[in-house]
Amino acid sequence: LMIIGGNMTVGRYSHEFFNSSTDPKIKDVLCGVLPWLSSTQGFSRAIAQLLCHKLIPLVVDVNDNAYSGSEVKDDAVLCSVYSFLENNPDMSRLRKKQQLFFDTYDVDSVCSLEGLLSIPVDEGEEANPMHMVDAIKDCLTEVYKEAHNEDAPIWKQMEDLLLEAGVVKQPDASNDGTGNVQNETELVNFQRKILPIDALDLGIKSFQEQKLFNAAGKKKQHLIVCASLVDKVPNLAGLARTCEIFSARTLVMPNLLVKKQDDFKSISASANDWIDMEECKEDDLLSWLYKKRSEGYSIVGLEQTASSKCLTKMEFPEKTVLLLGKEKEGIPIEFLSAVDQCIEIPQLGIIRSLNVHVSGAISIWEYTKQMMQK
Repeated sequence: LMIIGGNMTVGRYSHEFFNSSTDPKIKDVLCGVLPWLSSTQGFSRAIAQLLCHKLIPLVVDVNDNAYSGSEVKDDAVLCSVYSFLENNPDMSRLRKKQQLFFDTYDVDSVCSLEGLLSIPVDEGEEANPMHMVDAIKDCLTEVYKEAHNEDAPIWKQMEDLLLEAGVVKQPDASNDGTGNVQNETELVNFQRKILPIDALDLGIKSFQEQKLFNAAGKKKQHLIVCASLVDKVPNLAGLARTCEIFSARTLVMPNLLVKKQDDFKSISASANDWIDMEECKEDDLLSWLYKKRSEGYSIVGLEQTASSKCLTKMEFPEKTVLLLGKEKEGIPIEFLSAVDQCIEIPQLGIIRSLNVHVSGAISIWEYTKQMMQK
C-alpha cells in the first residue's frame, strides 16, 4: 500500500494523480500517511517520511510562523514535522534513497508477466538469479558504509572526495614497477583473495592468544583436569573453583548443563564464568584420552594401583591431563590402558581414600608448585 501511495505521490505517476496543489485528495492522503511515521517497519516509515515531506507544503504554508486558533494549531504541528524532515541530515539522506527507489521503479514493467517471471541471465544467456546471501551481503555492506562513513580519518575522507570530483586520479596499478603491465582484474582478485585472509589470520591469532590467559591476566597452565567420571554436582563445582584459582587450561565434565544449576553456581563461586569447560561423556572418554596423547599430553591418573607413584615423588610433565576417577569406584580398568602414570596421595590415617574434589585439588596444587619452581 505504501509503495502504491509513493508511486502516486512522488513517483512517475504523481502528475496523473494530483490535478493541482488544491486537490482535496492531498489532505486525505496526508491524513492516511501521517500515522505511518511511527511504524515499526523501517521501509514503510521511510516512505511515509518521503510522502509527508512532499505533501505538507501543499497543505500549509511552511514558511509562515504565525499561528493562532485551534485549526491553525494543526498547521503548526504539520510545519514542525516538515521542519524536522527538512533539516535533519538523517531524514534527508533517507529521503534521497527512497526517492531514487521510486524514480527507478517502473510499475508497468514490474507488474507485467515478463516482469513477474523474468530473472537475470549471465553472459552465456543462462539463468543467473541473484542468490539471497548475495542480496543480504549487498544490503549489509550498504548499511555498514552509511553507518561508518564518518569513522574514516579526515585525510581518507578528503582523498575520497577528491577522487570523486576528479581532482586527483587513481594511482596506476597496472605497472608493477618493472615496466610490466599487469591485468587489472588479476590485481583486484589478488587483493580480494589475500587481504581478507591475512586479516582473518590476525583475528584468529589474537583470539587464540587471548585464550592463553585467564581473567586475571595470568598465563594459563598446560593442565587439563578431566572429571568426566565425576557425577556429583558439588564435586564438579569445587573442581571448577580450584581450576580457576590455579589457572588450569580446561576442565572437562560429563555434562556442561550442570553449570546452570544453582548449587553449582553457589559452590563454584561463579568460576564457571572465567574458565574454559569442555564436555566429554564417559562413552567418549577413551578416544578423547588417546586424542590428547597424540597432541603431546601425558595422561596422569589419580588412582591407587600396584604401580602408582607417590604424589611427592611425581615429576609432572608441563602438558598434563589429570584424570580423576569416580567417587567410589575410582578409574575403571578400561581407561587405565590410556594412562601414562598413576599417582596416589600419601595417607597417614586409616580411611582409605579422600573425596575426589579434595584429591584433585591437592594434585592440582602439586602440579602448580612444580611449574612455579621451573
